[in-house]
Amino acid sequence: MFEGQVHEPAVFITALREYQTSGAEQRGRLANALSDAIITKRVDLAAVRQALLETDEHELMETLDRLLDLIEPYIEEGGVEE
Repeated sequence: MFEGQVHEPAVFITALREYQTSGAEQRGRLANALSDAIITKRVDLAAVRQALLETDEHELMETLDRLLDLIEPYIEEGGVEE
């Protein structure tokens, strides 16, 4: 989904929307991909937030905030070791 490249905010938002609406069996995989993109700085979160504000997608913003809360320790530590 996000292998190795910097993503356009719209691509990340599409994946975030899929995460929000997916069932439990897909959520883990999607959460890992989204989290990896954030931790490795392959997505501009400011641009994602701006796009969500412009489209008035508050529920998606809340989903993003919950995901960020879960991975905050990894972001503060500078990522995870492979």
